[in-house]
Amino acid sequence: MLVSLLIVVLAGPAMAADTATAVYNHACAWCHGKDGRGDGPAAFSINKYRAPRPRDFTRGQFKLRSTPSGQLPTDDDLLRTLERGIPGYMPSFHGLTDGERRLAVVAVKRFFPGFATTPPAPSFASRIPPPADDAAVARGRELYAAAGCAACHGERGRGDGPSAATLRDADGLPIRAADLRYPARFKGGAEPVDLYRTLMSGLDGTPMPSYATALGDDPRAPWDLVAYVRSLRR
Repeated sequence: MLVSLLIVVLAGPAMAADTATAVYNHACAWCHGKDGRGDGPAAFSINKYRAPRPRDFTRGQFKLRSTPSGQLPTDDDLLRTLERGIPGYMPSFHGLTDGERRLAVVAVKRFFPGFATTPPAPSFASRIPPPADDAAVARGRELYAAAGCAACHGERGRGDGPSAATLRDADGLPIRAADLRYPARFKGGAEPVDLYRTLMSGLDGTPMPSYATALGDDPRAPWDLVAYVRSLRR
C-alpha cells in the first residue's frame, strides 16, 4: 500500500501535466497550435490578413486581462476567456468541466516561462460599479472627447474615427476599432465591470491603451466613461 501511494505521489505532477496537455490539444491546439504559437491547422483560415489572429501564447502578451498594461493575466482572467469565449472569434468552452478548463489554463501558462517567475500583478477586477445616472453620462461624454476616444471610435462611437482606417496591431495587421453601439461584439464583455476592466487594463498588442492614469485622479472618471459608452448602445 505504501509503495502504491508513493508511486501515485511521485507520478502526480507528470500525470497532471499530461492531462493538461491532453485537454489543451483537444480544445485549443486546432487554432493555437500544439506549441502555443497561434499556428494551429485552423489558424490561417481565421483572419489571415486582419487582426485578431489566434493568440501566440509564447509571447506572453494577452489582451483580455484585469491586470495593468504589460502584465500577465491572472488565472481568473484566462478562465473567464475560456468560459465566455470571444464574440465572433473564439467559442465558449462551457462544454468542458471546470476542472478541464483549469487544466487548459495550466497548459497555456506553460508556454510562457514568465508565468512561473513573475509575481502576480494587482487586478482591476474587484470593483463595484456606482449608479449610472444622467450626470455620470454627461461627465463621461466630456471624458470621451478629452481622452481622444473619438479618434478611433468616432464621435458617435461607430468605430469610424479619423484614425480608424490606419489602425494596426502589434504584428502590423489591420484591426478595427470597436463600434460602441453593439456591445454584444465587445471582446472583453459588455457589462460595466467588463468595460471598466478594459479601460483600466487596455488591450495589449492593439492600439487600445490603458486609461488607468489618463483619466485623472477622480475615481468616478472611469465609471463615468463606462456610463457614456453604455449610453451609445442600440
